[in-house]
Amino acid sequence: MTQPDVSSDHGGNNLDSQEIITIDPLSFFQYASSSKDCWRELIGLTINHCSFGLGTIKKIDGEYIYVDLPDRQEKKHLTEFGLDSFQRGYFTNLQINNALQQRIMVAAAASQEMPPQSETLEAEAPQGLAKKKRKSTKATKKEA
Repeated sequence: MTQPDVSSDHGGNNLDSQEIITIDPLSFFQYASSSKDCWRELIGLTINHCSFGLGTIKKIDGEYIYVDLPDRQEKKHLTEFGLDSFQRGYFTNLQINNALQQRIMVAAAASQEMPPQSETLEAEAPQGLAKKKRKSTKATKKEA
């Protein structure tokens, strides 16, 4: 993630909340995975598609993002992509303002503090397997 120069006058933050910053779209995907409402923050932002070039995000509808891609060689410039396109690497750069970058960074820090769910699931797995073994019937024993 590219961060702007920060001057540290007496510990204050002199960043302009509207300053444009380019980030990896996967960072936004991870942030927006916590809430569908976060996706609406993309409307009006510029994003770079790895094949079609720069475009403007026009709307989010359900699991789809609609991007106006003026350099695309077709009559229809508004193109639909699944939200998973961020995770799959179809977009290379996303231009956001500093205020949104701060929200993404806070969410990322909060998610690092929480224990991963996979550890909890692994601890429960042996019990789940034991329950399945106890549910055998006479009919299943005869088949074996």
